[in-house]
Amino acid sequence: MVKKERNRYILFKVITKDISDLDQREVLNAIWQSIWKLFGLREASKVGLWLLDIDFKEGFGVIRCSHNTKEIVISAITLITEISGKMVILSPIKTSGTIRSIKTLKKLITNKG
Repeated sequence: MVKKERNRYILFKVITKDISDLDQREVLNAIWQSIWKLFGLREASKVGLWLLDIDFKEGFGVIRCSHNTKEIVISAITLITEISGKMVILSPIKTSGTIRSIKTLKKLITNKG
């Protein structure tokens, strides 16, 4: 019997001067390029990366990956400094095994501000 792959959800903050210039595809491409550059194709193929949500208005995003490659994705995200010629910082905030807890935390953060 094959075990189901466990997922991890990563909430991250997008910090940039003008966030309206970015789009979802550019962010996802930058994350993939960072993973490929740092860890190679073999590790990148194991990641199972999905950009579930990115809210440019609030400046938050949620990524899903496999639990075995969580550290790889976090490292790749933190090392991104530029997306499409724009200076950007992607700062991981929280990792969870459930999407519900990530969405709850995101609501708490965005309603405080």
